[in-house]
Amino acid sequence: MPKFAIKYSLIFMSALLITGCEEKGSMVFPNPESIIVVDAIITGEFISQEVYVYQSSGEFNQASVPILNAHVYITDGTNSAEFVPIGTGGLYVSEPFAASIDKDYGLIVEYNGHIDTALAKMEPITPFKNDTVYQKGELYKFVYGGSDLPAMTEVYYDWSSVPEYCQYYGSCYAQTTHYTLNNIDIPEEFGPDKQEIWFPKGTILTRKKYSLSNEHQDFIRSLLIETQWRGGLFDIEQGNVPSNFKNGVRGWFGVCMVITDTMVVK
Repeated sequence: MPKFAIKYSLIFMSALLITGCEEKGSMVFPNPESIIVVDAIITGEFISQEVYVYQSSGEFNQASVPILNAHVYITDGTNSAEFVPIGTGGLYVSEPFAASIDKDYGLIVEYNGHIDTALAKMEPITPFKNDTVYQKGELYKFVYGGSDLPAMTEVYYDWSSVPEYCQYYGSCYAQTTHYTLNNIDIPEEFGPDKQEIWFPKGTILTRKKYSLSNEHQDFIRSLLIETQWRGGLFDIEQGNVPSNFKNGVRGWFGVCMVITDTMVVK
């Protein structure tokens, strides 16, 4: 069946479901428990690696609370590195080091007597593929070309050299994130529209591509279903986003190979 036929068949079936019987009812939502959340990706770059540690508020629609007095370590079984808190945002940084593709890494987080660990390993990365820059009139748009292996690609836009566009856009900078995952999801295909980033000549584009393990891409897929892909035609039932921590901490610890390049749009 042609792809467009599948798409409109799905829309027709959803219309039947939407027009079915409805019954009014009431729902009571209990307050979620407060949990520790860790956001950590270390890379093959020789840099000060970063880990974020914070605590959910335990109340709906309330901001999370940064944790400033945790103990955070990483080890490959032979060497270890300590992360120290910087500022008040829950950020912990290490002395510069680069992760390696041939090692297994463990992240250890201790807070108020609670200790948890997560294990991760780096996967290989492929070169940038068929990304293009599309021109329409005097403005341009970045078009993601995919990846041969699962990957996350961050694109940073800097048009600070064009002050009039900074004023028009309300900022001199922007960022988009693009994914290649080993699955095709109806929530993604029929998700809500995203804002397109159009930029002027002279913009500096920086691409940063991360390799993803199978487990890491499953985490990202679940996170996208709960966030960016919600609000579309085929939302699925919400559930818990997976975590690779073993003792109740939520979030994810990933180890990624990274490639980066920069270009000026002329």
